[in-house]
Amino acid sequence: MRPGQAQTHAKAHTQRHRAKQVGKDARIVSHIVEGESTGTQRRAVFRPVLTSPYVVHGPRLAKADAEMLLHTLVEGLAEERTGTTVGLNAATRALEERIDAARTDAAEPPLPRILFVCEGDVENTALTAHLPMLVASYNAVVRPSAPLLLVPLAPGAELLLSTALDVRRASVVLLSTAFPSLERLLQRAASAFGPEYVASGFRVKWLDTTAALAPPRIKHVVSSTPANLNEAKAQKKASRKAHQEKKRVQRSRGS
Repeated sequence: MRPGQAQTHAKAHTQRHRAKQVGKDARIVSHIVEGESTGTQRRAVFRPVLTSPYVVHGPRLAKADAEMLLHTLVEGLAEERTGTTVGLNAATRALEERIDAARTDAAEPPLPRILFVCEGDVENTALTAHLPMLVASYNAVVRPSAPLLLVPLAPGAELLLSTALDVRRASVVLLSTAFPSLERLLQRAASAFGPEYVASGFRVKWLDTTAALAPPRIKHVVSSTPANLNEAKAQKKASRKAHQEKKRVQRSRGS
């Protein structure tokens, strides 16, 4: 290495120097070294993995419709921010609290109405993967008079929302029925998704039917039990003792 030149490390180089000299690490390092020495080319392969049938995906929206809803939302936020919850954690917590409260109390206004998610700007989709199930669970458990809508936004929406709200990041925005420009947004959503979606909210059919706990069902099987339990225990003990004595006698005769 020439003086003044920065030293760079490849991934394989780092793995060799951090790995242990025995066990699994040693086998991994040997494969890396063998691949480098022989120049073996590798190709990507796809292996089938069984997925969960309970994965819920959010609705899809055309880019033009998403931009129309985004600009309407930004205009509403410029006028008034009442009834807004900003941030992934804050919106998740608000919906979870609503679901927990629905087990004992009726839903009280203002109710959550629209959840905007900047799907195109979230690098790790696992961070927002729970939101479709959360919204569907809210609509199934709470059963509000104004159901909750889930609206995905196109790339670039996070920058506009964070600028309008004067925050660092705004990947998720939850609007309640107290938001002043809500009716205008609902009209835009009806033209983008259809009036049925605005009326029913984001739902999952199998979740609507299983949101309530089924009543317990107890089956009875005909069986029998000794009328005198103590006497039955004594007979069983005597029978066991007689069987052991019989085996002892047989062993003594055999010897």
